[in-house]
Amino acid sequence: MANKIVIDPVTRIEGHLKIEVEVENGIVSDARLVGTMFRGLEQLVEGKDPRDVPYVVERACGV
Repeated sequence: MANKIVIDPVTRIEGHLKIEVEVENGIVSDARLVGTMFRGLEQLVEGKDPRDVPYVVERACGV
């Protein structure tokens, strides 16, 4: 028999996040991560130098 663990909402992040994990005999048999908010910050930093990313996203996100 599988145990289902649900963490909803995951806090301390921007937006909404839900985690569902099924555990059978002490081993994770299935896991799902559901994010319901899209901010598009990834598109802002595509192709940029990774060292510049914190400076770009900190202006768009206060977290």
